[in-house]
Amino acid sequence: MPRKAVRLAAASAALLLAGCQSFADRMPGFLKPYEPDVQQGNVVTKEMVEQLTPGMSREQVRFLLGTPALTSVFHQERWDYVYWLKRGNSKDAQSRRLIVFFKDNRLEKFVADPMPNEAMADNLILGRDPKSLPKPPPSAEPLRSRDVDPQTEVDIIAPKSPAEGMK
Repeated sequence: MPRKAVRLAAASAALLLAGCQSFADRMPGFLKPYEPDVQQGNVVTKEMVEQLTPGMSREQVRFLLGTPALTSVFHQERWDYVYWLKRGNSKDAQSRRLIVFFKDNRLEKFVADPMPNEAMADNLILGRDPKSLPKPPPSAEPLRSRDVDPQTEVDIIAPKSPAEGMK
């Protein structure tokens, strides 16, 4: 009887420890559960911030930056663009913030954290090295006219409507 109790206690302890984060930190990488990257908020780039100019309307700001992540009923003259990224395999999280202030429905001023350029933002989202240059597009055949069949290189003649034939 005592052997069964010891085995049962050991199995129970192993199951309980499997749920502990400290135990998961010591596990080999191939046994750890998959943790996806988590992104929340608006992706705002340096180029977007550079296009903001005082006097822009709310519609122009929304067109340029998108719908703000945070708007407050109590601060209707302020929009907050917040971005947060946590890599699944890392404990580090990145956050950036852009606050836009309006006066009489026109952009008065804005306050922004340092924003990445477009290439760096794309690399961050895709999980690549943020400082690497984006890959060039794949080389493709030269562009062809839409009026040419790519397989036969023959011009395509569009059918005419009956009204055009009667003229």
